[in-house]
Amino acid sequence: MRCLLSSVLLSFALALSLSSLCGQTAADPELLAAINEIKAIDNHAHPKRALQEGETDPATDFADALESPFDVPVRLRPDNPEFVAARRFLYLTTQNGDSSADQLAAAKKKMRDEKQDQFPAWVLDQLNIETMFANRVTMGAGLAAPRFRWVPYGDGLLFPLDNSAAGAANPDYRAQFNGTTRLLQGHLHDASLSQLPDSLAGYLSKVVDPALARHKKAGAVALKFTVAYMRTLDFSNPSEAEAARVYARFVKGGVPPAADYKALQDYLFRHVALKAGEISLPLHIHTGAGASGFFNQSGANPFLLEPVLNDPALRKTKFVLVHGGSPFAQQTRMLLYKPNVYADFSAQTFLLSTRELSVVLRSWLEFVPEKVLFGTDAFDIPPEVGWPELAWLSNRSAREALALALTGMMADGQITREQALDLARLALRENARKLYALP
Repeated sequence: MRCLLSSVLLSFALALSLSSLCGQTAADPELLAAINEIKAIDNHAHPKRALQEGETDPATDFADALESPFDVPVRLRPDNPEFVAARRFLYLTTQNGDSSADQLAAAKKKMRDEKQDQFPAWVLDQLNIETMFANRVTMGAGLAAPRFRWVPYGDGLLFPLDNSAAGAANPDYRAQFNGTTRLLQGHLHDASLSQLPDSLAGYLSKVVDPALARHKKAGAVALKFTVAYMRTLDFSNPSEAEAARVYARFVKGGVPPAADYKALQDYLFRHVALKAGEISLPLHIHTGAGASGFFNQSGANPFLLEPVLNDPALRKTKFVLVHGGSPFAQQTRMLLYKPNVYADFSAQTFLLSTRELSVVLRSWLEFVPEKVLFGTDAFDIPPEVGWPELAWLSNRSAREALALALTGMMADGQITREQALDLARLALRENARKLYALP
């Protein structure tokens, strides 16, 4: 009897689990239509500036191209039929009939040639995105405010010493550290310095703090860290004296031991977080899965950030968990009740199916809906797929998943239709508008 009871209970629990994973199967069509009309604010993307034929845009990212292979998820593969639908929607004046790949490529080139510097903003118009946050080294032609807002990288400030040992761990680390070195050189140039200051105090006062102030003055709405591509997110709380000792010992040369260098990085990250809070510059932190064959998935778990998020000295700093920590989305959910923590669901829009994303969104919206942010994580997948096509896919998936989640909540009597639309507006635009003090 006990075995039978256990079997029944296990089956019941399994059924509940599967029901939860499947989520709502169809969206309310009127609700979806209304959601599609909302002008969105995209919390995280990598748009390219307006380019001429054959031109590249190296300022999109700071790192070298990654050397290690990895298996590309299905929805990011160039043969994904969703990208054909994206090109048809964006570049064809009529949606009737089939079009070959060559015809679609020609239509895209024609549109880019016609729009020129207006092409990036024109893409946003097609997707009903009012503002896109551009995570780039610098901005460029066609990426002007208010349609595009700058989110520069902060990683160059965290690794001022010899990175040869850290970069030798694997080829992807080397590619990232090469990039951080270039970022740091840029900061030194902007500070009119030919070399690093001799002391940690000098580095903070002459390089780090002025860099944050320059970013803010130049219109940055946030500062992004991709540090999870180079190390884990467990930032300890070393003393200033400990960090100063490490800096002074190795600033003139030599490879710092890993433990000593980590202590310096941890101190610098907390210092940047403190100063960013003082000037109302939210921090974007890559959490969850990374596009690298050597990426340390467990090292990007958002729970690793709890000591930083719980630090009373940093409660004025707003932290945005970019990508929502997926596949640790439920860990992210439990961090949203902290007053200084937000999360976007960028990248989940193409790493997950629309239905699976709807389950994540429902769990977040049922918890602290004022902390949920829309994002596309649009970027180029060379050579076939450009950031506009991925933005189309992400934008479409996000709105459909949101409609699915809210339809399920309405069906279960949790919210009214009016409340569902209010929640959609929060996620798609109002939460971001409030967080970043946008007009």
